Amino acid sequence: MRRAALITLILLIALPVSALEVPPLSGRVNDLAGLLSPEAAARIEAELAALEKEKGAQVALLAIPALEGEPLEDFSLRVAEQWKLGRKGMDDGVLLLVAKNDRKIRIEVGYGLEGAITDVAARRIIDHLMVPRFRKSDFEGGIEAAVKSIAGAIRGEKGAIPTPPGEASPGGLETLFFLGFFAMVMTPFVRQLLATPGREWLPLYLFLTPFFYVFPMALLGGAAGLVAVALWLVGIPILRQFWPKDKPRPPGSKRRGGRGGGFIGGGYGGGGYSGGGGFSGGGGGFGGGGASGGW
Repeated sequence: MRRAALITLILLIALPVSALEVPPLSGRVNDLAGLLSPEAAARIEAELAALEKEKGAQVALLAIPALEGEPLEDFSLRVAEQWKLGRKGMDDGVLLLVAKNDRKIRIEVGYGLEGAITDVAARRIIDHLMVPRFRKSDFEGGIEAAVKSIAGAIRGEKGAIPTPPGEASPGGLETLFFLGFFAMVMTPFVRQLLATPGREWLPLYLFLTPFFYVFPMALLGGAAGLVAVALWLVGIPILRQFWPKDKPRPPGSKRRGGRGGGFIGGGYGGGGYSGGGGFSGGGGGFGGGGASGGW
């Protein structure tokens, strides 16, 4: 019994030690599996450096020989959390992880980019840009295509995320349907906001503002979200100058009709290539968003 207990204790102590070690962050491109030529690695490094300079987001590649038995998602999240990709408070980091011998891929997305790179979008990048090329041993082509797609999505470029054959494109009927639904839901709130006298309109105005960024961004990209929220912020105060106002209600009176006042807010809640020095994470946070795949 004592021997069995001792063996069990030793195994329990050894479990954390057996976890695959997270390699140090040595650059935007960390190719420990030898998948990239120096020329391809340099191109990817330059692409990601330009993206960070332009948008502030940090994207890094890690290619390893094997996971050594560790679950892909667990290791990916540990790497992302230890490297702290993305800016602190913005959480705009992305990790592209490739485990060569396990034939597995993971795109780990920081909190701040989960709108630009949804789980579905990350899965499409893996399935339609990486897997077909990886099956032909074209690792360079797959990784470069994924990096360009990720960078394009962060920049808000239309068509950056691949659309599978037979599915509606972002500019098709599906998008029109959701935009129409959004307009139908928001119209009563906007009318109430425009007709409310005094300063009583401000809480509703502030509450609705994030919706006019998040919804257009999810459908049409980051640029559309910025345009929509800018029009909202500027247009509503201007429209209020001309819109007829409701008469103020006497103290203690009740609103006639069945329309209830108030609203509920939600929270938001071996050989290889390593880049040169001078690159480090900015303190970004991750929560498991992204997608996994294999070839």
